[in-house]
Amino acid sequence: MNEKIRDEYYVLTENLDEIDWALDGNCNDIDCDHYMHKDLLKKKYKPVLKHGYSCVKGLRRDRAAVMRLLSMKKFRKYRFEKCAVCKKLLDKLDKHNKIVGFTKPIMGSKYVRWEGVWTHKGCASKFKVPEGWKRF
Repeated sequence: MNEKIRDEYYVLTENLDEIDWALDGNCNDIDCDHYMHKDLLKKKYKPVLKHGYSCVKGLRRDRAAVMRLLSMKKFRKYRFEKCAVCKKLLDKLDKHNKIVGFTKPIMGSKYVRWEGVWTHKGCASKFKVPEGWKRF
């Protein structure tokens, strides 16, 4: 049962990433007005292409629906984690949190092991890397 919930969480987060990517201006919706002006670019016209003519409203609605689904109780253990520095609760889907990564060479210098921890952006500079590791 836990594997199904985890798989569902990862599918929803992938969908959320695609929606955020589209809202940032990289829409791949063929019905978006953004694509209606591509033929003008071939004719060397320089129109100002702005994303968001027809699909932003639908994307925002989809993002809100996915966020409501990800707020369900069964996804809390995958979505929320404690900060490695201040030990307060943080949301992995929030843009104010980040992963602090650090590496350590293993088997000589041929391979590198990577580890990462979730922290708030303000706490990231306070994080002390374990001895023998270096910040990535």
